[in-house]
Amino acid sequence: MKLHQDEKMIICLEGIVGAGKTTQIEKLHQYFAPESYLIPELNELSPMKEVREKLRRMRKISNLSKKEVVELAKARGQIHKRLLNETNRPLILMDRGIYTAMVFESGNLSMWETEEISKDAGVIVPDICFVLHCSAQKSLERVDERRRKVGKYAHRAFHENEDFINKTKERYFEIARYRPIILVETSGTVNEVQERILGELSV
Repeated sequence: MKLHQDEKMIICLEGIVGAGKTTQIEKLHQYFAPESYLIPELNELSPMKEVREKLRRMRKISNLSKKEVVELAKARGQIHKRLLNETNRPLILMDRGIYTAMVFESGNLSMWETEEISKDAGVIVPDICFVLHCSAQKSLERVDERRRKVGKYAHRAFHENEDFINKTKERYFEIARYRPIILVETSGTVNEVQERILGELSV
């Protein structure tokens, strides 16, 4: 993959919990450094952080109204614009983005309605998107291993169960039927998955 200073290539990694997304995007960031710029997952950045905190106080998880979907999209779009303006590096790596919003934040809307709202709000549509996935069992094994390492959470979160993970994967797969997404199965080693991703980028 050739990178040019006068234009930006935007690559996004998305996928189910425990698929290895954060590990792989950090490895890509290291591999392409210093030409790469990493946009992290936005939940702890303003104004996304404030919108999510408000929704948590209201106990809103999946039953979002259109107004709340719009609020999340506007927050994501503002952060994307701000962070893009901060760098002149040719490769932008994003940890989650528009497709994750469609999967997790559609509330009472369809995924496709959420996509249009996101685009209108300035959310970045990546040039290349990888969706990482594995079996729900493998996903939960990794979730439990990570939880033990961190030592912060005694139990799995509400969404860390086979049924929720399988439904999430189905939604990503549905999007992949209509959008230019590259599906990457991640049950192998970290290095094997990285080689698959780099292989796709070298085509």
